[in-house]
Amino acid sequence: MTMNTTLLLVRHAQTASNVNGRYMGWIDEDLSEEGLRQAQRLSRRLSRWPIAAVFCSPLIRAARTAEILALPHGLPLQKLEELGEIRMGAWEGLFAPEIKAKFPQLWRTWRADPSAIHIPGGESLTQVRERSILALENIVLHNQGRQVVAVTHDVVARILVAHCLNVSTSIYRRLEVANTSLTVIQRTNDGYRLRLLNDTAHLEHGLLGDE
Repeated sequence: MTMNTTLLLVRHAQTASNVNGRYMGWIDEDLSEEGLRQAQRLSRRLSRWPIAAVFCSPLIRAARTAEILALPHGLPLQKLEELGEIRMGAWEGLFAPEIKAKFPQLWRTWRADPSAIHIPGGESLTQVRERSILALENIVLHNQGRQVVAVTHDVVARILVAHCLNVSTSIYRRLEVANTSLTVIQRTNDGYRLRLLNDTAHLEHGLLGDE
């Protein structure tokens, strides 16, 4: 018997730091006004979809997005630390020019291929990969035959896409995952399938009704 599990993977809605380029990591930040609008538009898009559970990172920007998505379905949030953003250690709270000045060699490697570096006081992509795959496997295990939402962050979303494609995290820079984008991953008897990547149709002007 085939038991497909469908994961609607969502990057959290926009924050001020997403616009100004501040590196947040695990620093908490709420959504901007634009971010709230983005989350509400995705919520309307998913309101009639049969969603059985909503998982999210414990960080405010992800939890707030998940809360808005869960509301039409009357579902509680299930917070998983494994879905949290990469811990950026010494880089947290800094802007790109500051990081480049303080860590020039590391910054060059990060911009070229971040898969092998370890941010001082933070995490490597390998560590994030391990914990995010653990979260994915647990969600799939306990939701066989169901469709669920997981609201997470840029780095985690890209890594999970690479995992589902069975490619190295070196592909990281070739992927784009926008705020409030929808990526659909399906687990079948044959493994993972990427059904949709970085879909932001709900954010396009004129769709779903503009306020």
